[in-house]
Amino acid sequence: MERLQNALQRAREKRGGLSGREAAPARSPRAAADDAAVAARWAALKPFVPNPRDLQHSRVVSFFGKQQAGPFDMMRTKVLQQAKAKGWKRLVVTSATPKCGKTTITANLSFSLARQSDLRVMVIELDLRRPSLARVLGLKEPHYFAKVLAGLEPAEQHLACYGGNLAFGTNLAAEANSSELLQSARTREVLTALEETYRPDLTIFDTAPLLASDDTIGFLEHVDAALLIAAAEQTTIDELDVAESEISEMTEVMGVVLNKTRYAPSGYGYEYGYGYGTY
Repeated sequence: MERLQNALQRAREKRGGLSGREAAPARSPRAAADDAAVAARWAALKPFVPNPRDLQHSRVVSFFGKQQAGPFDMMRTKVLQQAKAKGWKRLVVTSATPKCGKTTITANLSFSLARQSDLRVMVIELDLRRPSLARVLGLKEPHYFAKVLAGLEPAEQHLACYGGNLAFGTNLAAEANSSELLQSARTREVLTALEETYRPDLTIFDTAPLLASDDTIGFLEHVDAALLIAAAEQTTIDELDVAESEISEMTEVMGVVLNKTRYAPSGYGYEYGYGYGTY
């Protein structure tokens, strides 16, 4: 019995020693104050309380959680796994052609991410020719995040925050010089400053369709990865191949989301019109 007790004691000491060596060093008062300052900046953003009826109408089902959010929660998990493994912080959501549902996918993914309260997520609308994120969210504030990118107005004037950890930067109207704006040095500086100020774990950019203009192609070099949205019975294989090639020349292809499916496999008890795959 005594030998057993001694062995247990040595095991406890060994575990304690290992945990002591592996534990992160205590945060300095300066670091703690810095964290508090970031939290205060998030708390100071304009609160956004979505109307559930608007979100239901726009098919933003992940806001409600439960079973209907299952496909987006699965997408969230895969996105986070890849982002954490590779240190990715900036994610583009785009499509080859218009009307594939990329903005709806973006909104669903963002609310799914926000249900993990330890995450901070920013969603920035960069489809500046045909902005629709505010309409999908039911956000009626006169926000024009393009003015922030141009350095004309501060970010906090054009951000709305849901739940204390999910911020949206939307545009109520189109921007005439979208391509020039997105490829400008000013936009790079603004995005860097935004990350330094708010320290989001992930920033998602809802961008224009790849094959509709040069807006997204010119912006891809500023992000870590891209999700490509395809619409069932609409997006062709050739369009997907061209879009994937354009993305891979500038950044990583995180995966492809198949949207608007009429017949989803029900082998696992789910029947939703979304699918997610990776290359």
